Amino acid sequence: MVGLPLVHRKVRMLYLVVFVAIIAISVSAFAASTTVTVTNNAGYQGVLVQDNGYFSVAANFYVVNTAQTATTPPLAWATGTGYDNNLVAGDWDITFTVTVNAGATASHTYTMTVSSTAAAGTITQLFTFTFTTAATITAGTSIVVIYDTGSATWTAPAAITVAIA
Repeated sequence: MVGLPLVHRKVRMLYLVVFVAIIAISVSAFAASTTVTVTNNAGYQGVLVQDNGYFSVAANFYVVNTAQTATTPPLAWATGTGYDNNLVAGDWDITFTVTVNAGATASHTYTMTVSSTAAAGTITQLFTFTFTTAATITAGTSIVVIYDTGSATWTAPAAITVAIA
């Protein structure tokens, strides 16, 4: 018989050994069946959208496009796709899908400012882009804004901030 601490009962040694064996087998079976997959993603850690609540932004990073000419600002909402700068084939691009929500002002020109934050905390403005909403706001409609990083290689910042005003 073995006395357990904090318990005022005695337990037979055989029961204690069986109980410890069951726990050990359970833990080892779980550990043997668990797999760890290591991935090394070279992307942004997060996208922060600062606006008046009338837009939502989804970012699709590192889209390599063919050459395109920059869009003359402001981009009309109906156009659908705008290029902040001239896209060079082979350069890394960042694609933003901007979706209008209810409450945005119709036929209004907005400015989208995109900044990146490096791991060290340094904030750099990447670009500004202007667009004009449609004469009638239809919530859920989107435009795409593409920015060419100007480089065939690019180090991903820790975060990106999109401000629409």
